[in-house]
Amino acid sequence: MSIHLEDIQQTVIYIPYDGDDSDASAEPTLPSTPVDNDLEDGPQLRFDAYKAAWTRCLDRLKAIIAELYTPVVSGVTDRLDSIHGDILPGLPFPELPVITIADLSGGSVFLDHLSGRLDEDTTFTQPKRKPVASLAPYDLNLLQAWYDAAKEPRPSLVVLLHDFEQFDTNVVQDMLYICSLQVARLPLTFILSLSTPSPASYLQASFTRSTLALLKIYHFAVPSGREVLHTIILKTFFDPTFDLHLLPGPTLLESIEDYYTTHSPSLDALITILQVAHLKHYTTDVFTLLSSTTPRISPNPTPTELVFLEALLARLHASRTPTTSKKSAGEWRAHSRSPDILLQAVDAEREAFTRCARTTKLGVMFLNVVLTSLRGSATDKALDRWRGAAGLSRVLDEDGDGVAGLGDLLRKLSSVNRDALLKKLQEYLDGVPQDLRPAEAEKIADLRGASSADDVADLLDTLLADLLQPLETSTTLWNVWYTGFTPFPTEMLNPALRPSIISGLSYPHLYTDQDLAPEDEDSLEDLPRHKHPVQGRTRAATTKGSPAKGKGKGKGKKVEAEAEADEDERWKLGVQARFMRALHELDYLGFIKHTSRGGGGRKGEYVLRTVLGVLE
Repeated sequence: MSIHLEDIQQTVIYIPYDGDDSDASAEPTLPSTPVDNDLEDGPQLRFDAYKAAWTRCLDRLKAIIAELYTPVVSGVTDRLDSIHGDILPGLPFPELPVITIADLSGGSVFLDHLSGRLDEDTTFTQPKRKPVASLAPYDLNLLQAWYDAAKEPRPSLVVLLHDFEQFDTNVVQDMLYICSLQVARLPLTFILSLSTPSPASYLQASFTRSTLALLKIYHFAVPSGREVLHTIILKTFFDPTFDLHLLPGPTLLESIEDYYTTHSPSLDALITILQVAHLKHYTTDVFTLLSSTTPRISPNPTPTELVFLEALLARLHASRTPTTSKKSAGEWRAHSRSPDILLQAVDAEREAFTRCARTTKLGVMFLNVVLTSLRGSATDKALDRWRGAAGLSRVLDEDGDGVAGLGDLLRKLSSVNRDALLKKLQEYLDGVPQDLRPAEAEKIADLRGASSADDVADLLDTLLADLLQPLETSTTLWNVWYTGFTPFPTEMLNPALRPSIISGLSYPHLYTDQDLAPEDEDSLEDLPRHKHPVQGRTRAATTKGSPAKGKGKGKGKKVEAEAEADEDERWKLGVQARFMRALHELDYLGFIKHTSRGGGGRKGEYVLRTVLGVLE
């Protein structure tokens, strides 16, 4: 079996059926390692807690993404409604309507929203026909017959081509030409989804002028980039009016921005990262089952429940001992005697963390209002350190500087920028519920119009310092609802091509089987490491020019020539391997700028393709 699995020539492998060794009716649970202080149904409780937390987070993500995509989707659908009625008079032939959508993320999130809107606005009628048709399903005459048989209002005929750069140019040109001949009686509309930032440039570089003359093109762009990432993170996790079961910490925020900006600027990847983070969180800590609800413990706890309660009591009083104060000593005794009182303390911890989280979220939103209102000002670049997901990680870092230095920048504002900032803060404050408003924020209205730069800076410094308190010090059980500085498991992302390639280039012996090479052959590591390829070529040329002397001069020359040829091939292979390794290391460090094919702004993946081609 293993021989066939390792053979790259095998396209299909038969694995015999050995019978069902699993219970088909078993409910799915989170993978976990048995621990001593867990409940009997602990894995199932954590799985239920994970589902509740991730479902709430995913619903919020979908709502925010739909809010971002609605203007573009509405623009596309509005254009579709009138795209065949807007015809220029005097044309020698009818134009084929084409809508291009520049989606740099290249994911399926936007297409799901667009196709969902199209399905809502269109009612398709299935015409009756014989089971065996004489025409192929893709024949335009069959489509014409189907369209003529459709009842009023007739549906829109939309052809959606996703990842348009992958299509063969010649095939697409022929298809567009054929469809343009039928557009007068068959109102087709093509929607092209491209991952290039400039669809117009790509079309001009890829297609002939005769083909482009047949098209009437409309361009739309999907929001993308760091601003979209920041908006989604901010509105999903740091809205003080919306509570989640799990908040991301500084480490997770940094990992999200690094992966989004370096590897895959896709919302599909963002959703995957957040789901992996939820899975990681709910499989590493026994007490994460307490994130949303508190399980009921019987009046007479079982031995397993007693062990769990003892571990929970130790965690709850980890930072305090019974002798620190009379109050804590009384709480310790009460919690140790009664499981119900201990579980009530857990509920109190959950409510306390929720209050602290709302305060921190409000501070983050106040900071975001400051950063947004000062766009384009003299201090704009200096404020970039607090922008984005990485900026939020600095703000939430307990050991970091937080917003230190912000007051000095605010003191440099002009009176116009200062008044505009106070106006934006007051507008945001008016939309905050009364129970969430801090006392210091009420002074913002008094400062408008007759305030100095020092007064504004001091007020905002005090306000943000009071709001942005570290969540690690909020409650004892803070790590149940907060990821903190837990490292993000990058290895769990699938696929992780780029880290795997760099790891293989950095440590090649870990990915190769040394037993496969004959002992008498030199490995790639034994090749001479020339400082420059020119030096290696010079040495090789010098070796070639050395005459062979002694007995058997003719035979020696032949053997030496064969040896030199083998050595030259090995030398070329070594140079190529070192070049590819250096190229990928430079690309990983960001020193290589990817070029586009034909000037169309193609997404740069050529280095990865080259390596995969060599490995194959």
